[in-house]
Amino acid sequence: MKHPGRVKLLYVPLIVAMAACSGQLPMPEPRSIIVYSGERIQPDRERMAQVELWLTPELERINLDPAFLIRLTPVVEQTYPWDTLEITADTASLTLAAAAPDAETPFLVYGYLRLMQEWGTLTEVFPEAEAQSAYGVERAIVERVANVWLLGRSVFDTQPYAPLDELVYANEAGFLEDFIFATQGERFVDEAESYRATNPDRQDEFREWFIRIFDAEGPQFIRPPEEEDPDSTGAQDSAR
Repeated sequence: MKHPGRVKLLYVPLIVAMAACSGQLPMPEPRSIIVYSGERIQPDRERMAQVELWLTPELERINLDPAFLIRLTPVVEQTYPWDTLEITADTASLTLAAAAPDAETPFLVYGYLRLMQEWGTLTEVFPEAEAQSAYGVERAIVERVANVWLLGRSVFDTQPYAPLDELVYANEAGFLEDFIFATQGERFVDEAESYRATNPDRQDEFREWFIRIFDAEGPQFIRPPEEEDPDSTGAQDSAR
């Protein structure tokens, strides 16, 4: 069971304040975000307002609903939200770099949506998942996580977090599928093979784009399948 206040939700005070002003004050103009290569993203205010409209009640539910728990365990290394996700009964557990508290909300949203998927209730809070394949659902969830982080970075002035910044830039550049298959290829082997067969030049295009934006040949925080994280393993063991 989850108790109010056990999870810190970084966006909540700002979002609640904005919600209280809804109908009176518009969302502030989102600021552009930039990475060290100089590539900028300028989000649209109406688009960010729609993300915030969906996010506000879901954050309240994550924090207050006693039926489930989304647990974040601090670790040293930077990870993608899906890297260490474990779902057991009413609890979704993820790890997050202790030095990146601003990234809490997108990680909580990912764990929450995956838990709702496991429960079979995802379409109640996330209609985009209706009649989707397993990969289609994951793509929709990851796209929503990217938009939540873009909202945080552009409206709430959250600090950069490289794994999520990679995701946002890939989504905005039209490389979301390539990013998912690069970081979660073991989950969607058939879909990845089909996608690459249909788009034979896409891997090279993605690699060249990644080099230009991030000075790396691809996502930089992929954990080897055999890697065991002593920090997160120990934390999970102590939580059982």
